[in-house]
Amino acid sequence: MFHALLAVAAVMLASGMAQAEETKLDAAFVGDGTYSPTTGCKKLEDIQNGKDAPNIETYPLTLTREGTGSWEGGCNFAALREVKSNVFEGKMQCSEGAEEYAQTVTFTRLDADRIEVRSGTEALVYERCKGLKGKVER
Repeated sequence: MFHALLAVAAVMLASGMAQAEETKLDAAFVGDGTYSPTTGCKKLEDIQNGKDAPNIETYPLTLTREGTGSWEGGCNFAALREVKSNVFEGKMQCSEGAEEYAQTVTFTRLDADRIEVRSGTEALVYERCKGLKGKVER
């Protein structure tokens, strides 16, 4: 009887984990499109237009409503709260290669096309990539 209950609990747990993986948090404050720091938008356009192949040297950091990304991995929003007007704190679930970790990141909307992304003492300003036609895959 114990083994049967254990098996049912394992199936329920696996089912719940699968549902959690399918449900992604939407960070609506980011808005539509892709953001990237400094020259990142140009790099994404070059990849999209076939001028460059995506690789560790050409694929820049990105930010979308789903989370952040880079060639090596990225972070999805696990939880999100508005700290004050235009400032959001995101609990991120991240992966880089085989490593997985949680991280807290602060997002500050500077204007309609720029968001500051801060983790600890490091910060980057991401700009909306206006020339892209959809998402650029790694």
